[in-house]
Amino acid sequence: MTLLWLTLLFLQQGYTLVPVVTVELGEPVTLTCAFTEEYPSNVWLYWYKQNAGDTLKTIMMQRNLINPTYGPEVSASRFNVTNSMKVSSLTILRTVQQDEGFYHCAKTDLYRFNWTGTYLSVKGRSG
Repeated sequence: MTLLWLTLLFLQQGYTLVPVVTVELGEPVTLTCAFTEEYPSNVWLYWYKQNAGDTLKTIMMQRNLINPTYGPEVSASRFNVTNSMKVSSLTILRTVQQDEGFYHCAKTDLYRFNWTGTYLSVKGRSG
């Protein structure tokens, strides 16, 4: 299933490779998405996570770079989101094995929609 995700994103992004970030279990990791244009005043920013065979789960959504709202299954104490006018960064403060998966970042306003993705690989053994 992971290969399917990577293939679809590869084709959608105009033949660019999907970034893969590897982190040791228990360590923090920061995922970043950069945009070519600055955020307009009416922008919505989203971070999602997707596991193999699963639907997208909302990690965070934010409007106008104001305080983020976290998804219903997300513990806000595990994450930190920082944004500048062209970059959004999602930090997982202490990774667990269940953090492994595909992370999507989306920026949308009335006229445009930008979407990027990164696969997070968590290495090490729990327990």
